Amino acid sequence: MILINDQIISPILVESIQELNVPVFKQGNRSEMLKALKGMEAEEFFPLITEQQKLLTNSESCLALLESYAPDSVQNHWAKQLKDKGAFRQILSSMYPDYFYKVVSLDELNKISVEDIPFPVVIKPSKGYSSVGVYKVKSADQWEDTLHKLSTDLLLIKNIYNKEVINGESILIEKWIFGEEYAVDGYYDHDGNPVILNIFKRLFQDEYDTSDRIYYTSKQVIHEIYDDILTFMHKFRKIVPVKNFPIHFEVRKSNHTIIPIEMNPLRFAGAGTTDLGYYAYGCNVYKHYFQGTSPDWEEVLRDMDDSIYSFFCAEIPMDISQNLIKSINHQSFKKQFQQILEYREIQATNDRTFAIVFFRSETMEELYRLLQMDLRPFITLKEIEHLRER
Repeated sequence: MILINDQIISPILVESIQELNVPVFKQGNRSEMLKALKGMEAEEFFPLITEQQKLLTNSESCLALLESYAPDSVQNHWAKQLKDKGAFRQILSSMYPDYFYKVVSLDELNKISVEDIPFPVVIKPSKGYSSVGVYKVKSADQWEDTLHKLSTDLLLIKNIYNKEVINGESILIEKWIFGEEYAVDGYYDHDGNPVILNIFKRLFQDEYDTSDRIYYTSKQVIHEIYDDILTFMHKFRKIVPVKNFPIHFEVRKSNHTIIPIEMNPLRFAGAGTTDLGYYAYGCNVYKHYFQGTSPDWEEVLRDMDDSIYSFFCAEIPMDISQNLIKSINHQSFKKQFQQILEYREIQATNDRTFAIVFFRSETMEELYRLLQMDLRPFITLKEIEHLRER
């Protein structure tokens, strides 16, 4: 069963649903692609959700439907626990007893004494999405400026994302984890065994960067973290006993230790970016999950070439209002990539993403260049009428 939001939808997901004949509940009906899918009414769909039922969403906004129509379901219980980053840290406290975190209200955040904070830390909404409102604070002298930036972000996104996706009423302060960051798509099967579907690595501009602009994968990326991820998933299953449960999570490897940053329930990498694995090594995460299968990773690594496969998530800068945008020069933007595998134009009213680009590179040089690129030249703003002279 799948809950679909049509704001940003993967064409590979749509094709897979048609092949698998999976029951669908459609949240919204504006997408042309969704017209090809036969959706069920809420009265038909939600009573079918049982503990053993396979359930997938393509957007965090769909979690609100679970709370409305299936509040007592096992899936809703764990979705709420894992989506809330503060509750998630509490769940993990037995695995990481020395890890510092603190959950405060927005009002408390502005009153907290910096002397009580073990810098460096990260602050972010307890319920969040992408990198909106996420800031690293290296020292006490950066605290006030960071709080101002966070408040500005929360005001800017107030009418873009609903409260199930981003909620700034509760803020998480947590230890900054040094190390390389990885994103994983996977699921726990009908027996609770972990299955890894995708492994991506996150690229940062500098130590303060928290953007989701570029993730990439390669034979090297998979080799360097696969065993550690599988070990972590086995340990996590002991404290979160889920079955038939898909997850997307991000971790950092610090001093040979895997520390999770966040765990996103009932979905894979957002906005269809999970499809990077399809282009890199032929992994269709949707089919694997619903058919209960796993990639043959030995065969995957044996057959992969030495290229680097990446996705670029092109977002409108936070200081530009979406209402002021006249157009995006997609053709000019495409020319910045050497080998595009797929270019998806995004026209979502509740997301700042304007394109997702899947591309292939022979070296990391292209990725570093794209990581530093200013996107403003590709955005045309509406002409603003001059104010009349007084």
